[in-house]
Amino acid sequence: MGFRLQRRVRIAPGLTMNISKRGLGMSVGPRGAKVSIGPRGTRESVGIPGTGMRYEVRQDRKATPSKRAPHLQQPRTAPAPPVLPAAATIGFLGKAFKAPFEKEFIEGAQCMLKGDHAGAVDRFRNAVMMNRGCVDAELLAGLMSINCGEYPAAQAYLERVTASGTSDFPLILKYLGRDSVAFELPVTEEVTASLRFDMRAAYLTLAEVYQHQGRTQDAAGVIKTAIAAGYRDPLLVLSLAELYNDLEMDDELIAIAQGVENTDDVNLAIMFYMGQAMTRKGYYDAAVTVLKAAVAKRKDRSGALLMDARYALAQAYEQSGKKAMARKQYEQVLAKDFGYRDVKERVDRLAPGAPRGA
Repeated sequence: MGFRLQRRVRIAPGLTMNISKRGLGMSVGPRGAKVSIGPRGTRESVGIPGTGMRYEVRQDRKATPSKRAPHLQQPRTAPAPPVLPAAATIGFLGKAFKAPFEKEFIEGAQCMLKGDHAGAVDRFRNAVMMNRGCVDAELLAGLMSINCGEYPAAQAYLERVTASGTSDFPLILKYLGRDSVAFELPVTEEVTASLRFDMRAAYLTLAEVYQHQGRTQDAAGVIKTAIAAGYRDPLLVLSLAELYNDLEMDDELIAIAQGVENTDDVNLAIMFYMGQAMTRKGYYDAAVTVLKAAVAKRKDRSGALLMDARYALAQAYEQSGKKAMARKQYEQVLAKDFGYRDVKERVDRLAPGAPRGA
């Protein structure tokens, strides 16, 4: 069975909502700086399996710092103040003339932003009862139900959302905004994503619920459905690759990872899993090709992730009988971390003149 990426390297601050095996939590405002309310623009970040870090992609990347003398540089512009979502500021009069289900939705969003998860579940549930077509309330009811330990309820809400086929969540857009509030979802124990409240989040969260229930096959099925529905992106491919790795569905893993290039840490992690699957299948030359490409680019890559990929490369060499090449790769891992896994034992076992079976 293949191993998972295990290192922890924290490189990014600030989260919004957290869903884990223990439930879902949310805090907003200055105390925890947990809500992604944003002067830094639209961004999505994903945690690389086992590294504890998030890979962040922004649509408003900062320009390269100027190399001019300090006195010639333009003064920095102060960042724009955070814009609170409408739900955080709407009052009694703002809700007075809304439809009953919409008023319940607003009050549910306000409970959610204050951290009152049970109150949010009640309000969103009421909104759904008043308007069966309110997928916005069903999505948020599903998320809040997780934190209250109501996994069967969360499953039911999220299954209805994903079955609805909608791509529009008008109340979420209106009262929470597209980029003002997001939540952090560990898709597996290692994979974490910062997501908007949308259909992609519904698929990923439903997969998390299934995993919590020990239904790994069903979790993989949900991600496959999401990809087939057009939500294919590196995060979903990585999520499915890791699920396939756990299930040792190697043909499927190799197929889903086809065409991935080492452009960032997310794709590097996909290549890691692909290389492992190829090694398990006995496609040693193919595994070496993929894993060599994975470790070839080191700039802007997680050092810990590179080390895991190099260890997998060494395993591919060793299992193909190329002991000298394997030992060379193991030694590079050992030089970085003497206590890494069983690398010292492997280096000693592959040393010239070492007794067989040592």
